[in-house]
Amino acid sequence: MARAMTPDQVFAAVERVMARPFAWGPCDCSSAACDVFAALWGFDPMARVRGYQGERGALRLMRESGGMNGLAATLAAEAGLRDGHAAGGLALVGIEGRASLAICIHPGLWAGKSLRGFALVQAAEQGWHLA
Repeated sequence: MARAMTPDQVFAAVERVMARPFAWGPCDCSSAACDVFAALWGFDPMARVRGYQGERGALRLMRESGGMNGLAATLAAEAGLRDGHAAGGLALVGIEGRASLAICIHPGLWAGKSLRGFALVQAAEQGWHLA
């Protein structure tokens, strides 16, 4: 069983990772959330799909994976994550009018990469976690 993650640990990782400028591929809504996850847990759920560039590359990856929901569910399953919400887990949220992958600070508060930093949201759809 994975160790428990505190909200303070998660938020500190969010601030370090999501402060970088938005860039499709290296630091977008999916890759930034998975970078925080990797900083917390030591592995990257997105590792096998890294390398896409630009918005067109991101859209192509999502289309080939059944949309954002399909991509997130596939990556979570491949990483061995369980359904549900827990600090340090991933979830689907809406940020700036788009489906985004976010990191759970604690159930009821998620952080996701935005165009100008990161956004905190209080509602999430499907979530996945280790602990």
